[in-house]
Amino acid sequence: MKKVEITAQQAMLRDKIVALMTKKNQKPAEIARITGRSEGTISELLNDKKAFTVKLLNVIYDSLKDYFGDDNLVFTRQYNTMWNIAKAGKAASDMRLVFGNSGIGKSVVFRKFAEENESCWYVKIDRTSLTWNQFLRAVATEMGIRLDRKRKRFSTSMLTDAIIRFVEEKADTNPMLIIDETEVARSLFFKEFKNLQTATEGLLSVVLVGITQVVDRIGKLAGLECKAYESSSNVAYRWYPVRDNSNIYTTFARRISVFRINNISASDIAHFCAEKGITDKKVVELAAARWWHYGEADRAVKRAERMGITLSTMTAEEFELL
Repeated sequence: MKKVEITAQQAMLRDKIVALMTKKNQKPAEIARITGRSEGTISELLNDKKAFTVKLLNVIYDSLKDYFGDDNLVFTRQYNTMWNIAKAGKAASDMRLVFGNSGIGKSVVFRKFAEENESCWYVKIDRTSLTWNQFLRAVATEMGIRLDRKRKRFSTSMLTDAIIRFVEEKADTNPMLIIDETEVARSLFFKEFKNLQTATEGLLSVVLVGITQVVDRIGKLAGLECKAYESSSNVAYRWYPVRDNSNIYTTFARRISVFRINNISASDIAHFCAEKGITDKKVVELAAARWWHYGEADRAVKRAERMGITLSTMTAEEFELL
């Protein structure tokens, strides 16, 4: 059988996926789900069964780039704020909730923070059907806790105990768990999470990341409402009771410090453009009007690079082609 010749780009992507699967203890089916490709396609890529087009390789890479941790962050106002919130939370070993609208870079920043800091783990709740047991297994895998690969099922109590013991062993390194897209989680998730947080309080820093919906969900569960108030330096957030009687989740919620990340502005986009080498004033004005979130800005920059457009000399006419 004739050996299939693959490009250096394909070989590099294959190796990165293999490394990711090993690190995260993932199977090809999980990579297929993340990328939106079929298991057959991922199998062909991993086993050099087929030479892929440059376009398909780029699409697969883009789907996984956040997991690879390859992002070259442009430290905008929002990114700096989130990075500092995570850094302070890790040092304090407390519990924080960071929320804001889609497109301001929450996932990119917190995943990058986890990649670059010791004893810091990032888990995304990417589907409503995720059970508490599946979540614990994802956390254990991310932490690098050794699980018997021959076993298909692990009890919730066993996983919980293993995570608690691991956190205790890592206590001196200020361990942190970042949970992204928490707005997808059901109320039952937060009920179960309360018990894990209670068992690791003071040892494990937790950052819950999501959109406004997660704030409302926790508030409803605890009988609280999160309201903004004017602090000495800016607008801050605090929990306030909405009913007379507390419940077992009220204290849990009050221990969560809440931070809102502002939407991007025209000046934020101008800063982004400057960092990417885009200097034409008309192009910057068009970008500020069109790019309402950083995800779109990143995609546009990648489209320009693939089309052979030089960012530093990009004209308004070329920008319109993106």
